[in-house]
Amino acid sequence: MSKNRLCDVLGIEKPVIQGALAWLTDAKLVAAVGNAGGMGVLGLNAGQTTVTPDPGETAERMRDEIRKVRQLSDKPFAVNIGWMTSFPNTFAEPILKVVYEEHVPVALYSGEIDTDLIKDMKAHDMKVIYRELNPTVEGAQQAEAAGADAIVATGFDEGGTLPGRVIGTFSIVPMLADAVSIPVLAAGAVSDARTAKAAFDLGAEGLYCGTAFIASQECRVPDNVK
Repeated sequence: MSKNRLCDVLGIEKPVIQGALAWLTDAKLVAAVGNAGGMGVLGLNAGQTTVTPDPGETAERMRDEIRKVRQLSDKPFAVNIGWMTSFPNTFAEPILKVVYEEHVPVALYSGEIDTDLIKDMKAHDMKVIYRELNPTVEGAQQAEAAGADAIVATGFDEGGTLPGRVIGTFSIVPMLADAVSIPVLAAGAVSDARTAKAAFDLGAEGLYCGTAFIASQECRVPDNVK
Protein backbone atom coordinates (compact mmCIF):
# COMPACT_ATOMS: atom_id res chain seq x y z
CA MET A 1 0.00 0.00 0.00
CA SER A 2 1.19 3.51 -0.79
CA LYS A 3 0.78 6.54 1.44
CA ASN A 4 -1.86 7.94 -0.92
CA ARG A 5 -5.42 6.65 -0.82
CA LEU A 6 -6.26 7.84 -4.34
CA CYS A 7 -3.35 5.87 -5.79
CA ASP A 8 -4.40 2.80 -3.83
CA VAL A 9 -8.02 2.86 -4.96
CA LEU A 10 -7.21 3.55 -8.64
CA GLY A 11 -4.12 1.38 -8.90
CA ILE A 12 -1.82 4.19 -10.06
CA GLU A 13 1.59 5.45 -8.95
CA LYS A 14 1.05 9.21 -8.86
CA PRO A 15 -2.12 11.02 -7.65
CA VAL A 16 -2.59 12.99 -10.87
CA ILE A 17 -5.64 12.66 -13.14
CA GLN A 18 -5.53 14.18 -16.64
CA GLY A 19 -8.57 16.32 -17.38
CA ALA A 20 -11.01 14.96 -19.99
CA LEU A 21 -10.46 17.93 -22.37
CA ALA A 22 -13.10 16.72 -24.85
CA TRP A 23 -11.69 16.72 -28.43
CA LEU A 24 -8.16 17.42 -27.21
CA THR A 25 -7.69 13.90 -25.82
CA ASP A 26 -6.85 10.71 -27.64
CA ALA A 27 -5.36 7.29 -26.93
CA LYS A 28 -1.80 8.60 -27.31
CA LEU A 29 -2.19 11.22 -24.57
CA VAL A 30 -4.16 8.94 -22.23
CA ALA A 31 -1.63 6.14 -22.58
CA ALA A 32 1.30 8.52 -22.02
CA VAL A 33 -0.21 9.83 -18.78
CA GLY A 34 -0.83 6.27 -17.58
CA ASN A 35 2.66 5.13 -18.48
CA ALA A 36 4.06 8.10 -16.55
CA GLY A 37 2.24 6.95 -13.41
CA GLY A 38 -0.92 9.08 -13.45
CA MET A 39 -4.34 8.36 -14.95
CA GLY A 40 -5.43 9.50 -18.41
CA VAL A 41 -9.06 10.18 -19.32
CA LEU A 42 -10.71 9.83 -22.72
CA GLY A 43 -12.95 12.84 -23.19
CA LEU A 44 -15.94 13.49 -25.41
CA ASN A 45 -15.02 12.70 -29.04
CA ALA A 46 -11.51 11.64 -28.02
CA GLY A 47 -9.32 11.10 -31.06
CA GLN A 48 -11.95 12.36 -33.51
CA THR A 49 -11.75 15.04 -36.21
CA THR A 50 -15.35 14.98 -37.45
CA VAL A 51 -18.77 15.28 -35.84
CA THR A 52 -21.41 12.58 -36.05
CA PRO A 53 -25.02 12.91 -34.83
CA ASP A 54 -25.39 9.13 -34.68
CA PRO A 55 -25.30 7.68 -31.13
CA GLY A 56 -24.23 4.25 -32.36
CA GLU A 57 -21.31 5.63 -34.35
CA THR A 58 -20.31 7.84 -31.43
CA ALA A 59 -20.19 4.78 -29.20
CA GLU A 60 -18.19 2.70 -31.67
CA ARG A 61 -15.69 5.53 -32.12
CA MET A 62 -15.18 5.47 -28.36
CA ARG A 63 -14.72 1.69 -28.47
CA ASP A 64 -11.95 2.10 -31.05
CA GLU A 65 -10.18 4.72 -28.92
CA ILE A 66 -10.46 2.53 -25.80
CA ARG A 67 -8.82 -0.33 -27.66
CA LYS A 68 -6.06 1.96 -28.94
CA VAL A 69 -5.27 2.95 -25.35
CA ARG A 70 -4.83 -0.71 -24.45
CA GLN A 71 -2.46 -1.21 -27.37
CA LEU A 72 -0.23 1.55 -25.99
CA SER A 73 -0.46 0.94 -22.25
CA ASP A 74 -1.46 -1.66 -19.67
CA LYS A 75 -2.16 1.01 -17.04
CA PRO A 76 -5.61 1.97 -15.68
CA PHE A 77 -7.47 4.74 -17.51
CA ALA A 78 -10.88 6.40 -17.46
CA VAL A 79 -13.66 7.49 -19.80
CA ASN A 80 -15.60 10.68 -19.20
CA ILE A 81 -19.28 9.82 -19.28
CA GLY A 82 -20.79 12.76 -17.46
CA TRP A 83 -21.20 14.71 -20.70
CA MET A 84 -24.04 12.32 -21.64
CA THR A 85 -26.37 14.11 -19.27
CA SER A 86 -26.11 17.16 -21.55
CA PHE A 87 -27.16 15.24 -24.66
CA PRO A 88 -30.38 13.50 -25.67
CA ASN A 89 -30.72 10.24 -23.75
CA THR A 90 -30.18 8.31 -26.98
CA PHE A 91 -26.42 8.88 -26.53
CA ALA A 92 -26.26 7.54 -22.99
CA GLU A 93 -27.21 3.90 -23.49
CA PRO A 94 -24.82 3.00 -26.35
CA ILE A 95 -21.85 4.73 -24.70
CA LEU A 96 -22.46 3.02 -21.37
CA LYS A 97 -22.90 -0.30 -23.18
CA VAL A 98 -19.49 0.09 -24.84
CA VAL A 99 -17.81 1.18 -21.60
CA TYR A 100 -19.21 -1.86 -19.80
CA GLU A 101 -18.43 -4.26 -22.65
CA GLU A 102 -14.85 -3.03 -22.85
CA HIS A 103 -14.44 -3.28 -19.06
CA VAL A 104 -13.14 0.25 -18.70
CA PRO A 105 -11.78 0.35 -15.14
CA VAL A 106 -12.68 3.91 -14.17
CA ALA A 107 -15.46 6.39 -14.95
CA LEU A 108 -15.04 10.12 -14.66
CA TYR A 109 -18.60 11.24 -14.04
CA SER A 110 -18.92 14.99 -14.58
CA GLY A 111 -22.34 16.57 -14.21
CA GLU A 112 -25.38 16.81 -12.01
CA ILE A 113 -25.60 14.06 -9.43
CA ASP A 114 -27.43 10.88 -10.46
CA THR A 115 -27.00 8.36 -7.66
CA ASP A 116 -28.62 5.57 -9.68
CA LEU A 117 -26.00 6.00 -12.42
CA ILE A 118 -23.17 5.84 -9.89
CA LYS A 119 -24.66 2.68 -8.38
CA ASP A 120 -25.00 1.14 -11.85
CA MET A 121 -21.36 1.85 -12.68
CA LYS A 122 -20.28 0.39 -9.35
CA ALA A 123 -22.35 -2.71 -10.10
CA HIS A 124 -20.24 -3.12 -13.25
CA ASP A 125 -17.04 -3.12 -11.16
CA MET A 126 -16.00 0.40 -12.13
CA LYS A 127 -14.25 2.92 -9.94
CA VAL A 128 -16.11 6.23 -10.03
CA ILE A 129 -14.58 9.70 -9.79
CA TYR A 130 -17.41 12.21 -9.39
CA ARG A 131 -16.99 15.81 -10.50
CA GLU A 132 -19.92 18.13 -9.81
CA LEU A 133 -19.78 21.09 -12.21
CA ASN A 134 -21.05 23.39 -9.47
CA PRO A 135 -19.49 21.68 -6.46
CA THR A 136 -21.48 21.49 -3.25
CA VAL A 137 -21.13 19.67 0.04
CA GLU A 138 -24.51 18.05 -0.57
CA GLY A 139 -23.53 16.72 -3.99
CA ALA A 140 -20.24 15.32 -2.71
CA GLN A 141 -21.96 13.58 0.18
CA GLN A 142 -24.65 12.12 -2.08
CA ALA A 143 -21.99 10.79 -4.45
CA GLU A 144 -20.08 9.22 -1.57
CA ALA A 145 -23.25 7.59 -0.24
CA ALA A 146 -23.96 6.16 -3.70
CA GLY A 147 -20.51 4.56 -3.82
CA ALA A 148 -18.24 7.07 -5.57
CA ASP A 149 -14.55 6.41 -4.92
CA ALA A 150 -13.29 10.01 -5.16
CA ILE A 151 -14.58 13.57 -5.55
CA VAL A 152 -13.18 16.35 -7.75
CA ALA A 153 -13.38 19.77 -6.10
CA THR A 154 -13.50 22.24 -8.99
CA GLY A 155 -12.70 25.84 -8.21
CA PHE A 156 -13.48 28.94 -10.26
CA ASP A 157 -9.76 29.11 -11.05
CA GLU A 158 -10.02 26.21 -13.50
CA GLY A 159 -9.60 26.63 -17.25
CA GLY A 160 -12.48 24.62 -18.67
CA THR A 161 -16.21 24.72 -17.89
CA LEU A 162 -16.34 27.26 -15.08
CA PRO A 163 -18.54 26.56 -12.05
CA GLY A 164 -21.56 28.79 -11.69
CA ARG A 165 -20.48 29.97 -8.27
CA VAL A 166 -17.32 32.05 -7.83
CA ILE A 167 -15.51 29.95 -5.23
CA GLY A 168 -11.75 29.50 -5.62
CA THR A 169 -10.06 26.11 -5.70
CA PHE A 170 -8.28 26.66 -2.42
CA SER A 171 -11.61 27.40 -0.75
CA ILE A 172 -13.68 24.55 -2.21
CA VAL A 173 -11.00 21.88 -1.60
CA PRO A 174 -11.01 22.04 2.22
CA MET A 175 -14.79 22.48 2.23
CA LEU A 176 -15.33 19.17 0.42
CA ALA A 177 -12.40 17.40 2.10
CA ASP A 178 -14.03 18.09 5.47
CA ALA A 179 -17.44 16.89 4.21
CA VAL A 180 -16.57 13.43 2.87
CA SER A 181 -14.37 10.52 3.91
CA ILE A 182 -13.24 9.53 0.39
CA PRO A 183 -10.30 11.18 -1.42
CA VAL A 184 -10.79 14.67 -2.87
CA LEU A 185 -8.94 15.96 -5.94
CA ALA A 186 -8.18 19.63 -6.56
CA ALA A 187 -9.11 21.06 -9.96
CA GLY A 188 -8.10 24.57 -10.95
CA ALA A 189 -5.04 26.78 -10.30
CA VAL A 190 -2.65 23.82 -9.88
CA SER A 191 0.21 24.53 -12.26
CA ASP A 192 3.47 23.79 -10.41
CA ALA A 193 4.96 22.12 -7.34
CA ARG A 194 4.07 25.06 -5.11
CA THR A 195 0.36 25.07 -5.96
CA ALA A 196 0.25 21.26 -5.83
CA LYS A 197 1.68 21.35 -2.29
CA ALA A 198 -0.89 23.97 -1.31
CA ALA A 199 -3.71 21.74 -2.57
CA PHE A 200 -2.43 18.77 -0.57
CA ASP A 201 -1.94 20.93 2.53
CA LEU A 202 -5.61 21.95 2.28
CA GLY A 203 -6.81 18.35 2.26
CA ALA A 204 -6.64 17.21 -1.36
CA GLU A 205 -5.30 13.71 -1.99
CA GLY A 206 -4.99 14.12 -5.74
CA LEU A 207 -4.82 16.61 -8.58
CA TYR A 208 -7.18 16.91 -11.57
CA CYS A 209 -5.28 18.84 -14.25
CA GLY A 210 -6.36 19.70 -17.78
CA THR A 211 -4.57 22.83 -18.97
CA ALA A 212 -1.22 21.57 -17.67
CA PHE A 213 -1.34 18.69 -20.16
CA ILE A 214 -2.17 20.78 -23.24
CA ALA A 215 1.49 21.76 -23.70
CA SER A 216 2.64 18.15 -23.55
CA GLN A 217 4.23 16.57 -26.60
CA GLU A 218 1.50 13.90 -26.73
CA CYS A 219 -1.43 16.34 -26.74
CA ARG A 220 -2.97 16.79 -30.18
CA VAL A 221 -3.30 20.57 -29.84
CA PRO A 222 -1.41 22.41 -32.65
CA ASP A 223 2.06 23.68 -31.76
CA ASN A 224 1.10 27.30 -32.32
CA VAL A 225 -1.56 26.95 -29.60
CA LYS A 226 0.89 25.27 -27.23
